Amino acid sequence: MNKGERDELLIKLKLIEMRDNGTIPVFLSNQITQLGFGDKCYGALPVGTNLNAIRNNDMAIESVCSAANVLKAPTDYKSDVYINGKGYSLKSLSGAPPALVNHTARPGFQTACTHSGADITILDQIITEYWALRSAGTITEDARNTNPNSPFTNHKSYLRPILEYFLFTGSGKGLSPFPADFILDYRNPLDETTWSICCPKTAVDLLWPKLIFSVRATKGMPKDYCLNSYCGANAESIAKWVRHASGKYRGALHIRAK
Repeated sequence: MNKGERDELLIKLKLIEMRDNGTIPVFLSNQITQLGFGDKCYGALPVGTNLNAIRNNDMAIESVCSAANVLKAPTDYKSDVYINGKGYSLKSLSGAPPALVNHTARPGFQTACTHSGADITILDQIITEYWALRSAGTITEDARNTNPNSPFTNHKSYLRPILEYFLFTGSGKGLSPFPADFILDYRNPLDETTWSICCPKTAVDLLWPKLIFSVRATKGMPKDYCLNSYCGANAESIAKWVRHASGKYRGALHIRAK
């Protein structure tokens, strides 16, 4: 498993340990009384489990998770775990920059705009400006919000409901069956002093200076995409964002936090 997957399982195991020890997490005002997913509660850790000792041993982690009924949440679930009845999206900050929006072509953003009430034609204009600036060499593939030349930097108010949708409510495929109430991010899944919480009202403001917008190829794009010959589903919509750059057709917007 990759580092992000390993960290997600480890923090769930740490939460079990805290629940069973009666330890109150820094982000709660009382003890953990409910922990799991949906109607499935996490079990206890096997006697003698030392999480620090197994943190780099995938086989041992998987064995403990199996015993405690801990699984990785499916990708269309915005919540990874429920704590005292509230859904939490878990974001590891110790590996690659966590994605807010995985490679998603224009039809996926149409779905997000429909559910968030945003006007996608404004995003179309931003993407058009992105390509003009990228072609001119003013920006690179990664348009960071710390770069004043980025076409996204001055559009926080417009992008806010779209980002909130992707963070808490759904994906390019539609509404999640398990939306999230909070984001719990962490640098060390076994050290709660590195954990922090944000909710829909604060998330975008906290993340905004860290965001990187990139229009990419392959992931999120139809296989064997060709601008003038692709006739598959949503062809007209997809084409609005696509440009041919560095030998590939690029039209999937990816948003991650630094």
